[in-house]
Amino acid sequence: MKRLTPIVVLLVCPVALARSTSASPPEERTLHRREAIQVALAQNPRIAAARAEESVLVAQRRQVDAARFPIVSLEAGVGPALKATLVPGTTVDSREKQYGGFKGSDLSAVFLGNLTIAQPLFTFGKIATRREATDHGLRAREAQTRMERADVAQEVAQLYEGYLLARDAERFFDEILHWLQSTEDGIEAKVAGAVEGVSERDLLRLQAATGLANMGLAQARAGKTQAQAGLVAYLGLPIGATIRVAEVDLELVGDLPPGFSRVMDLAGDRRPELTALREGGRAVDALARAEAAALFPDVFLLGLLSAAYTPGRDWLDSRFVVDPLNHVVPGLLLGLRWQFQGDGAGARAAEQRAHVEALHQTERWARAGISAQVRRAYEDVARARHDVQIGGEAARKAKQWMVQAGSDYGIGFGDVREVSDAVEAYVTLRTAVLRARFDHNVAMAALSKATGVFDRQEPLFYLAPTPDEPPLPEPKP
Repeated sequence: MKRLTPIVVLLVCPVALARSTSASPPEERTLHRREAIQVALAQNPRIAAARAEESVLVAQRRQVDAARFPIVSLEAGVGPALKATLVPGTTVDSREKQYGGFKGSDLSAVFLGNLTIAQPLFTFGKIATRREATDHGLRAREAQTRMERADVAQEVAQLYEGYLLARDAERFFDEILHWLQSTEDGIEAKVAGAVEGVSERDLLRLQAATGLANMGLAQARAGKTQAQAGLVAYLGLPIGATIRVAEVDLELVGDLPPGFSRVMDLAGDRRPELTALREGGRAVDALARAEAAALFPDVFLLGLLSAAYTPGRDWLDSRFVVDPLNHVVPGLLLGLRWQFQGDGAGARAAEQRAHVEALHQTERWARAGISAQVRRAYEDVARARHDVQIGGEAARKAKQWMVQAGSDYGIGFGDVREVSDAVEAYVTLRTAVLRARFDHNVAMAALSKATGVFDRQEPLFYLAPTPDEPPLPEPKP
């Protein structure tokens, strides 16, 4: 029975443990696998953080749009100024010297204001290309949010299938332990009755098998508890909440299309990584064109108004002299602004073009990597489905062998070693089938992610509905 040890290890499924910060009272939820995915995608903080990053791009687009509007500058102030009155019959001379011998009563308050409005008319594409860059950048960011959604969905699927695996393993080891205990009771009675051919060694052989089965049972229970804790965290439930799964058994989910090429076509159309790289490249290319446009001037219309008012100070009625403390001066100009420093604009444009080339090369590698990823998930599904089919039939035969060997030994025929060999074979095959079912469903989840249908909750592969599952409500936008 020593070979049972690695079988027990197979049942320890990987789970992600997290801690919920909610203080709500414990609750109980009953979910199908597709419902678990939908609940996680609707509230997971990682997805909310990714959506917040989208808001950054929306704000940047608003900043670019604001560049189309006039630039308004307003300066206003109040301070002390000297009173000044004109000599009768003149428009130039004052009765007093500028600063000499004035008294406090000569002071007044001056109110100053300068208003400038500059309306861009033509910028050689500086604004339009930056608006284009933010549009592509936002689409790239939305694709990255989809990537985060796919990651969360796959992690929840692994936890969910891990819970089902651990639950079914617990049932199986309970069944084996019950059978072993019944067999041990029979051997103990024979040893106590000094039945010929039955010894303490027979009892020890069965007790060793019982010990390993108990280890498997303990690990299955631990795996179920860990998986449930992970699901509680991913689904945003309060600490201590209980999740009940609606699936009666760990069964295979989804179906493979008849040809691999159809799966690859699906990945090429829907994979968010390709969208993010493609839109990111377009965004950086637009930025490169915007930087290159800095070599050209900006044409603008400038309106200005300068005004100052000082009580007790007379107005100068002259086109040649403007009193800085008492005047109204309007203006309207058609302007040209041209600002550059060496080849700085060209160098910045070259920098962005280099980023574009890097993204193009990354996209080429991503396409190759996605093809390999889809192939791996596809083959994992096919292999696991084959293992379930072959292993299930073999496990049924091993169970018959175990029952017959136990019955024969109970009536005095056969050897206890045949019983232990049959138990070993049955446990090996049954746990392998359970693991193959788990591997199949996890590979289906990986295929859903690899083809880009997971985050959209399309009813394909892992999210294909099962006969006993109620219709899934439409996901909230």
